[in-house]
Amino acid sequence: SMVAALENLSRLTDTCKIAILGDMFELGKEAATEHRKIADFIAEKQFAKAYLIGDNFYRTLQNHPNIKVFKTFEDFKNYFSGLPIENTTLLIKASRGMALERVLELL
Repeated sequence: SMVAALENLSRLTDTCKIAILGDMFELGKEAATEHRKIADFIAEKQFAKAYLIGDNFYRTLQNHPNIKVFKTFEDFKNYFSGLPIENTTLLIKASRGMALERVLELL
């Protein structure tokens, strides 16, 4: 479902698109591979920015200029709280356990 959501975001004609993604839980031994696939997929797309949050995404060691990776939500919150977000389409997606609805409090 993460790839489908990202594909839908990439198809939008909006000029400024940001993906805020948290770890996907319950992937078992495939966790590292699946998180890497998502990070690589994002690197290929034309998003203004992507923020990846959680231990699994943090381990992908993504080094793309439009992707920032955070080990914890608190790290992300400290970075994101002061950013101006206007005229932007946001995709916020993660496993339920990441509780990314907390992003809404930062907007």
